[in-house]
Amino acid sequence: MELVEWNDSLSVGDPLMDAHHRVFFEMIREFSEYQEKDNRDAVRDRIEFLFEYAAMHLSAEEKLMHKVNYPGLAAHKAEHDVFIHELLIIKIDFDKDSSSVSGETVLKIMQDWLVNHIVVSDKHYAPYLQSLQAQFCSLSGFD
Repeated sequence: MELVEWNDSLSVGDPLMDAHHRVFFEMIREFSEYQEKDNRDAVRDRIEFLFEYAAMHLSAEEKLMHKVNYPGLAAHKAEHDVFIHELLIIKIDFDKDSSSVSGETVLKIMQDWLVNHIVVSDKHYAPYLQSLQAQFCSLSGFD
């Protein structure tokens, strides 16, 4: 599988969210290396980290969307909930039987969801971030 690399076209215009997204891309790269070596303990660690990091990031993103009064927050949160549920199922299945979940499957799910979610869904809240940033600069005299 060809891995997608982070690039500026994936930026949502918020330094923290972009940094979080870069960590996801780094995680995908690392995960691909571990799954190629068939190191099940390393794969387990990556799945655990992915689950915990995704929960933290998605919560932070939802708080940011709330702060900028993004009207699509409820639908966006529903997408996040589906992804977290999908990761939880992977984690449970892997814990039950590590051979039941292939590293390639996890890698594909991670990459496909991340790229599609950023490009399609996350880009929708970017204008609201820019509006808030413009208001802040105007109020603080930085324009």
